[in-house]
Amino acid sequence: MSMTQTSPAVDRFSIWLLGGTGASGALLVTQIDSVLPHLSVAGFKVCLASIVLSAVFGFFSKYKALRCQIQTEVDAKLTELVAPIFTKHEKDQVEIRALAERRGLELETELNFSNVIAEFSRPFPFWIRWLINRQTEKTRGHRQAGYHNAVRAYFGQLRYAFLQAVLFLSFLIAAGWYSGPI
Repeated sequence: MSMTQTSPAVDRFSIWLLGGTGASGALLVTQIDSVLPHLSVAGFKVCLASIVLSAVFGFFSKYKALRCQIQTEVDAKLTELVAPIFTKHEKDQVEIRALAERRGLELETELNFSNVIAEFSRPFPFWIRWLINRQTEKTRGHRQAGYHNAVRAYFGQLRYAFLQAVLFLSFLIAAGWYSGPI
């Protein structure tokens, strides 16, 4: 999971840029009387659109950063919690099979992931159970599905942070381009 370890750094950059975007946007709007003599109306609209889109992509970047962080933490905690359960299950499985063979019984002692998910999702409302089942079906057979989700969120975070930065820079360029003589 080393690929997603830089997600917090990208998130800090995006938040810093989002703060700058908010401050610039607030100044642009609240000081419109001071800005319009030096910036054309078309320039004001281009600057405002750039700053708003930059903020929107900043929020998307933050959302993807949260998705990445949550997925990474859930995977780490799940691995930590499941390891002793699998160890105990393997030990118990050997004992149960030996006892069943002595009695002439045939048992299925393998863990069924579908049954585990069904039991886990039972207390949730219908729509959450539906989402869990949908995600489970999409990732059936993929051993690294949790990591893939985190990596997809990470690349989404990078994409949105990049677009956020490009739009903030386009705001600065548009402000210079459309500004009148001083």
